[in-house]
Amino acid sequence: MQKLLEKIFASRAQTRVVQHFLDRPKEFFNLSRIAKETGLAHSTIHRVMQPLVDIGFVKEIRVGQQIRLFILETEDARSKVIADFYRQIRPFLEEMHKVTS
Repeated sequence: MQKLLEKIFASRAQTRVVQHFLDRPKEFFNLSRIAKETGLAHSTIHRVMQPLVDIGFVKEIRVGQQIRLFILETEDARSKVIADFYRQIRPFLEEMHKVTS
């Protein structure tokens, strides 16, 4: 389990991308939209997406030769556990954010 968590939360950037998908579990995103909505560089998004696809947390859908879309893999048991945990802890995180802001 430790290696799975290390792969999912490998860096602050990757953690921000994971949260982005958890906040919008039914939406499709291309790399540019993820970059814009997370405030991260396109090159950073490109780098952090592959590990998330490799472990099955995010599903990649190719549309033609150039376009790649990504969505949270809601059928994977590991993703379900992390999504459930995030839903439960989110109110506490939001409260902490209010206190520190």
